[in-house]
Amino acid sequence: MFKRENQVSMGWLWIAVLFVVLILGCNHLYGHSLLDSFLNYIGIGSWSKDKQLGWHITSFFTIPLILISMFQSTRHLKKKCPHIFMTLFIYTMVWSAVYPDLTEWIVSLVEY
Repeated sequence: MFKRENQVSMGWLWIAVLFVVLILGCNHLYGHSLLDSFLNYIGIGSWSKDKQLGWHITSFFTIPLILISMFQSTRHLKKKCPHIFMTLFIYTMVWSAVYPDLTEWIVSLVEY
């Protein structure tokens, strides 16, 4: 369907989508994500009930987008990198653990 070069380009595009979704959807230094902040800013709220007892609305966007971008990246890059799905899965787990510390470090650099 696509030429080989176009498939690789599409794979990299889906990895970029994954990276953007992870930035928007992962908790940062202040304990909530950028998408949570945006939803609260426009008045929707990031939870369906008060005090985080209901559904996390942000997860309805981020989890499907993460999975779709991982599967699409794998589909387009599996010939070039056979273990791309496992690599992206591990990257996603590490990113969600490291991102709060990374944002804290960046904020501490800016404050000085």
